[in-house]
Amino acid sequence: MARFVLIVVVICIVVIGITYLIHKLVGRKKYAKYIPAVIFLLIGIYNVYMIRTNPGEGFGDIVKALYLFVCVACSICGLGTGVFIDFILPKLSSKK
Repeated sequence: MARFVLIVVVICIVVIGITYLIHKLVGRKKYAKYIPAVIFLLIGIYNVYMIRTNPGEGFGDIVKALYLFVCVACSICGLGTGVFIDFILPKLSSKK
């Protein structure tokens, strides 16, 4: 279980880094930094579809459910980072 949590945390950190990098590279286009979150959300929705439509084959459903958890966690991290960069960071920098 500790390895799985470590994997989720590392992947979320990578998604946060990618979101921040997109923000620095693209600049004024606010929607661009949400692309990683949307991609992971779409992958998660696809996994829900695959779990519901395909018959269970051994541990395949469990693996898809774990992959769904990773995708949702990364989507939330990417969305949270985008919201932080768009709304909270300007307020923090304007107070200084």
